[in-house]
Amino acid sequence: MSEEFCEKSLSVPIRSLEELKTWKPLTDRTRSQVVQQCFTATGPGGSFREQSTKNVPKTLICHDMKGGYLEDSFIEGCSNAEAYSFIQWGIIDIFVYFSHHFITIPPPCWVHAAHLHGVPILGTIITEWDEGTATCTKIFSSKDAVNEFVNSLTELTLHHNCDGWLINIENSLEETLIDNVLYFLRRLKQELVFAGNCGKIIWYDSVTKDGKLDWQNELNAKNKDFFDSCDGIFLNYVWKPIDLANSAILAKERIFDVYVGIDVFGRNCFGGGGFNTDAAFSVVRQYNLSAAVFAPGWIYECHPIEQFKELSFKFWSLLFPYMNLHGPNSLPIRTSFCPGYGQGKYDSGQLVDNKPWHNMSRQQLQPCLAAVRGLFEIKGNTFDILKCGSTNTFGKQDVCDTDAFNGGGCLNIQSSTDAVFPLFFCEIPVIRPMTLAVILKTNSNHPLLLKLGFMLSNTFPITNMSCPLVPRVDQFCSAADDEHQSTPIVSSLEFDSCCNFLDGSLCRSMTNSSGWDIRLFQIRLSEQVVNSVQLKSICIESQGETDCKIGYLCCF
Repeated sequence: MSEEFCEKSLSVPIRSLEELKTWKPLTDRTRSQVVQQCFTATGPGGSFREQSTKNVPKTLICHDMKGGYLEDSFIEGCSNAEAYSFIQWGIIDIFVYFSHHFITIPPPCWVHAAHLHGVPILGTIITEWDEGTATCTKIFSSKDAVNEFVNSLTELTLHHNCDGWLINIENSLEETLIDNVLYFLRRLKQELVFAGNCGKIIWYDSVTKDGKLDWQNELNAKNKDFFDSCDGIFLNYVWKPIDLANSAILAKERIFDVYVGIDVFGRNCFGGGGFNTDAAFSVVRQYNLSAAVFAPGWIYECHPIEQFKELSFKFWSLLFPYMNLHGPNSLPIRTSFCPGYGQGKYDSGQLVDNKPWHNMSRQQLQPCLAAVRGLFEIKGNTFDILKCGSTNTFGKQDVCDTDAFNGGGCLNIQSSTDAVFPLFFCEIPVIRPMTLAVILKTNSNHPLLLKLGFMLSNTFPITNMSCPLVPRVDQFCSAADDEHQSTPIVSSLEFDSCCNFLDGSLCRSMTNSSGWDIRLFQIRLSEQVVNSVQLKSICIESQGETDCKIGYLCCF
């Protein structure tokens, strides 16, 4: 850790009940300043609904890596560009920051990145062993003691802008305390929601209703009281398929609130974890249950760091068939695809700082890489995205951290033949003409298209249209798949007329931009269908061999 960072720049946990009682918000930096530092470093990306409310099986990620609070604890970031980073937000529903400290508060960079992509982020409250038993005895000794604890937690939650807590009591309790534990779960949820917070409370399957430390690996009569008092239960990892069947039956209409634990390290876990984690996922989804993936940092911890990016794509793409895809649901969408790290910093295509850096508070909206619910195939040293059940190559997408239009990286797309590169899957009502901007860098002689998928309300299939990514487009109508649907009209725009709408500071000058070019389009629909059309997808389509960098995309 660099000596240039002073103690007040660190995100830290709360290690004891006594420390919580003396905790106060920062005096030298207000809550609004902390939030501003995280959320306005690069500007807004898009607007999202909270995805975990959807009535589908969900995916929770529990980030337990080397005890937590590593480079991510530096609020201003660090100089290690190879520190752990996460960009697959478009396929997960809940993120939990975990450590073995009493109260694990998610560092601001994780809060920023999760919220940017519409993912709620939870901290962890954990008690363990004899010390945990003593702490719990104090907390749950009376309803007054519980109320005091809840009040402190509520203030802490609001100050750090997280969305709730994973409650992990891994020590035995006196049976007389259980009623107050249940009261605590209900009261914490109530107070957080009353304060305007998401207030998501999830219970870990460890203590039973008689106070015994006895992991059940299923939802049953011994732990259902806790499940009934909060938003969900995180089942222990040592389950068998029969345990999942029992859980699904008992949960009834709350089946999606049962999160089945899957340990990526494979410790006594079905399938053995690692790159076989999808085996456990497959069984979990057979029973229509949600999944809780524990310690995906395995990819980073147990392999050479220089292979992390490639192996990360491999790991997550194996799970894609079981994930929910989500993206923006309102305009504008703005992103430079910066992953929150890089070998240097760029501004309008110019290198302004050649020092490596890492700060996920500067991460911008990430595309749903490989999000064709596809398979990951290794061919030598290349990683191809394949359409599920097909041998058609869709092309390679990855993050480039050695070049950028803005920030520390951009999106790199490559293909040796015709290919489609999915960027975002959306649910955006089209209520007026849309303007799109793409800033790109390519030496390809083959055509590139910006492919957009539209859907008329209550109709299927999606109508696709494409804008040629060439310097100038004469006005044209895109062909419609259905003769009864109105065809969108596309025309080019001049950069100067849209600069302020794009991002005046980011795109103030396209001169001397190290090869970056801008393409601007306006897309109009007939008055008969406006207000009944949704933008469902944004893709890049190549027509031949392609090697291209996408440095910025804006849709408004």
